[in-house]
Amino acid sequence: MVGGLLIQEGQTGLNVFGELEMRLRALAVLSVSWLALAGVAAAQESAPVTDEVRDARIRELEQRLEELAGQLSDLKESAAADSADVRRIQTEQTQVTLANGRPAFATSDGAFRAAIRGVFQFDAAQYVQDDSLSTSASVQDLNSGANFRRARIGIEGTVYRDWNYALTYEAGGSGVEAAGLQQAWIEYAGWKPFGLTAPVRFRAGAFAVENTLEGATSNTDQLFLERPSVAELVRGQFGGDGRNAFGVYANGDRLTLSAIVTGSTLSNADVSPAGNANDEAFGYVARVGALVLRGENSGLHLGANYSATTQLADSSAGPNTIQFRERPELRVDSNGTSNAAQRLVDTGAFTAENARAYGVEAGYQFKNWFVTSEWQQIEADRPGAPRDPTFNGYYVQGAWTITGEQHKWNAVSGGFAGVRPANAFDPRNDHWGAFEVAARYSFLDLNDNEGVAGAATPAGGFRGGEQTITTIGLNWYPNNVVRLLLDLQDVEVDRLNGVGAQIGQDYQALALRTQVSF
Repeated sequence: MVGGLLIQEGQTGLNVFGELEMRLRALAVLSVSWLALAGVAAAQESAPVTDEVRDARIRELEQRLEELAGQLSDLKESAAADSADVRRIQTEQTQVTLANGRPAFATSDGAFRAAIRGVFQFDAAQYVQDDSLSTSASVQDLNSGANFRRARIGIEGTVYRDWNYALTYEAGGSGVEAAGLQQAWIEYAGWKPFGLTAPVRFRAGAFAVENTLEGATSNTDQLFLERPSVAELVRGQFGGDGRNAFGVYANGDRLTLSAIVTGSTLSNADVSPAGNANDEAFGYVARVGALVLRGENSGLHLGANYSATTQLADSSAGPNTIQFRERPELRVDSNGTSNAAQRLVDTGAFTAENARAYGVEAGYQFKNWFVTSEWQQIEADRPGAPRDPTFNGYYVQGAWTITGEQHKWNAVSGGFAGVRPANAFDPRNDHWGAFEVAARYSFLDLNDNEGVAGAATPAGGFRGGEQTITTIGLNWYPNNVVRLLLDLQDVEVDRLNGVGAQIGQDYQALALRTQVSF
């Protein structure tokens, strides 16, 4: 109880001032009544009134008026305090939303917020391989099956308006990775220099370091189940999920810049040649992307990126080792025992002083048509070796959204966003969500001075192999939370072993992903 007014949850300032107005009117009436009574009493006096009596009555009236004025002042102060309490209660009251299935909590002024995030991707695949499995011990028998590619749950939010944070736990993987922390970082985003409309962000902790255009596209918005081989190789080797890092991000309406210093990863087992692949590793990543042309229903993106590891990892394969290898754009098969079994192109672990990758990227969106492409070159310095190896790869991919939705450019990430269906699946109202067809051609070359078939590997040469993958896909977006992706792959691997024998293989794979993301 403040000033005689009971402030209940949800009461507004209008209620308080309404009651104040009523009390002021009552005081005014009371004041007038006192004066009127005094006048009547004076008029009814039949005997002359002495000066002493008149003065006493005046003093009495003045005293009563002073009391009324005091009560009025107290009432004003009480009402002001009540109004401040109401505003404070409204400001501190938590706002709860459930937009697109994502629970979110925020104060009404936006200074504090938190949201629960979840990603669940269940993949199933069937491999179709020829009879060479029975005649060649070098050909790997890929196992059809299913797994949870990602099963992430976490929280992200803001404190004191300018500080952002995220904490995510990963329970999925490629079949053999252990569950664990996927990201944990804090970010300051309260500085807007040089007239920028968006703040410069300073982030520290363990987070996904993205150094390619395809990496800048969220894994929940990808056209296919997995990123192109070359993009995933560069991302995993120099950046990737759960990388301990410090980064600076800046963007405008049509430009994005990032510079990140990188260290080891939260979990090293999946990318290691023989355990602890990123132990004591140190490097950096820089990327620039711009929407150089923008129309009402179109946009052209151009960009470039550079990644480097200046201090290579120490592992059980030896000090300062590095290894370039990649899966065939599908993570279902793990061969039951080793995550390395499904890497069909692989340079093997080798010592080097440092390594780097640089690339160019482009993307174009016109209405419901969409295409992106990247080229990357990967190099390593090997003092004392016969030569320094160079590897490369590229991809071209595109999509047509049958129902008309668009892949819009995202200035914050410097990539393209996924499809958001105009009408969520609702057969009762003849709504079926969004449908999209997509195609991709990707090439990865991990050979360098590989020599010829039938002969041993030349000195300083690498026979990591060439991998070519053609993929067509059909994507269905029932709503903003659920996605289903169906991919058909044709994989060709051309690779020689150390004595020049062919150990490559060709096969097809049909894969389906069911995704829930909020």
